[in-house]
Amino acid sequence: MRTAKRLALAGAVFGAVTLAVAALALAAPPVVYLPAMAAVLAGEAALVVYLLRNRMRDSGVASPLQLLSRRRLRAAQRETRALANVRKWQERLDAGFVSAASPALASIAADGGHTRTVRKAAAAALATPRATGAGAEERYDVVIASNFNLPGGTTSSNLNEIALLKAAGMRVGLVHNPLFEMHPGRPLNGKVLDAVDGDRVRIVGDRAKVKADLLLMRFPPFASQLRDDLPEIEAAQRMLVVNQAPMTYYEGGVGRKRVWDVDRVHRKLTGWIGEHRWVTVGPLVHQALLDFHADELDGVDLSADYWYPSIDLKATEVRGEEPVGDVVRIGRHSRDHLSKWPELAGQLRACYPAGPGFEIRVLGGVDVPRRTLGRLPSNWVGHRFDEVAVGEFLRGLDVYVYYTCSSWLEAFGRAPVEAMAAGVPVVLPPVFKPAFGSGALYAEPADVAALVTELTGDHAKWLEQREAGFETTRRLFSHEAHRARFRALGLDL
Repeated sequence: MRTAKRLALAGAVFGAVTLAVAALALAAPPVVYLPAMAAVLAGEAALVVYLLRNRMRDSGVASPLQLLSRRRLRAAQRETRALANVRKWQERLDAGFVSAASPALASIAADGGHTRTVRKAAAAALATPRATGAGAEERYDVVIASNFNLPGGTTSSNLNEIALLKAAGMRVGLVHNPLFEMHPGRPLNGKVLDAVDGDRVRIVGDRAKVKADLLLMRFPPFASQLRDDLPEIEAAQRMLVVNQAPMTYYEGGVGRKRVWDVDRVHRKLTGWIGEHRWVTVGPLVHQALLDFHADELDGVDLSADYWYPSIDLKATEVRGEEPVGDVVRIGRHSRDHLSKWPELAGQLRACYPAGPGFEIRVLGGVDVPRRTLGRLPSNWVGHRFDEVAVGEFLRGLDVYVYYTCSSWLEAFGRAPVEAMAAGVPVVLPPVFKPAFGSGALYAEPADVAALVTELTGDHAKWLEQREAGFETTRRLFSHEAHRARFRALGLDL
C-alpha cells in the first residue's frame, strides 16, 4: 500500500515536470529542451528502479523475474480456484440442481473479472444438452428416496429394506437425491448398484410419473435441496425416516453444529410430495426433536412410533458359547472420528482399560484414541475398515463396549445392535437405555472395568446377557419385526 502511494505521488510530480518540458519544447530550441527531456526520462527510470527494489525487498525476492513469477503464480492459483468452483457448480447441474446451478454458471461466464479459460468452462457446462421432457409412467409397491451415494449406516439400512422387500416379491423404485453441498457428483454406492436388477429393483427415471403404495424417504439432509428433475410421486402413504438429529452435538440444554434444518426439510418435502409423516429410528433422536427443536415442529406430523433399522439375523455370524478366557477381549467398531470416542483421556482409559487381563480390539481405525491418549497402550489391536469383515471381528470378542463423545447424539446405535445379534454382550453408557432396554448393560465410564470383570467371571451371567441381546434384536431389529412394520402400513409382506 505504501509503495502504491509513493508511486502515485511520484507519478504526479513527474507528470507535471513532463508537461512543463513539453511546453518548453514548443517555445525553445532543441539545444534547450532535449537535455531537459533527457533529465526527466532519467529521473523516471531512477524512480522505477527505486520502487521496484522496494517491492522486491517487501516481497522477499532476489530478482525482478521472481517478482513477475509470483504474480503469475497468484494469477494461476486464482484461475485454478475459479475452475474448481465451475466444476462444483457443474456437478450440481449434472445432479439435477438446475435452478440453483444455472444462474451461478451464467454469472461466471459473463464475469469479465475471470480469465477466458474460466468463462469458457462455465459456458461449456451450461451448453451441455439435458433432457427436459416428461418422464414415463412407472408403478412400484415401495419407492425409497434417499442419498444413495453414502457409505455407512444410511446405506446399510436402505440395502436391508431393499433385500427384505425384494424377497417378499415387492417392486422397489429408488430415487437418488444427493447432497447439494457435498459430493453431488459422487457415483451411487456400489452395493446399491449391485442391488438394482432392472426387474424388482429399479432406479426411478427423471421426471417420471410414479404411483406407489408407500414412499419411504430416509436421511433428512438429502431434502435440504431437492433436484429439479425429481419424479412426480403419487403414494398412498408418505413418510420420512429421521435417522439423524438436526445437530451433531447436544449439551447444556443446547445443540451445536447444525446438520439440517427441520423447517426447511419439511417445506421442501411438502412442496414435492405433499403431506407426509415423520418417523424417527428410535427414542434417542425422537426425544432430541422434542427437547431441542419443539419450536421448529409446527406443522410436522411426528409419529410416536419408531422405524427401527433392521438386521438379517439369519445371515449374521454368531460367536460361540465358550467361556471367556484369562484375557478378556473387549472390542468395538466405528468410524475413526472425534465424535465416536470419549473426548477425555481419563474416560477413554476407564472404558477401555489397560493391563494384562484385557485386550482391546478396534475395527475402523485408532488415530483418534491415539491422539487423545498420546500413545496407544500395548494391549490395543487396531484394524482399518475392510481389513477384517465385521462378522469375523465381532465373533472374536467377549464383550462389546461402545462409548462416544459425551455431547454426541447417536441417533440409533447400529453398531451395538450388530454386536448383540452376533451373540456378544454389550456395555453402553446409560443414555442408550431407552433404546435397548435389557438388551445391554449400562455403566458410567469409571465403572466399566468392574462391570466387565463381573460379567466375564460368571459364565451363567454372561450367557444370560447374551440371550437378552438376542431377544432384543429379534423383537425390535429383525427382518420379521420390520416386516410387521410394513404390514401395519398395509403392505402384504
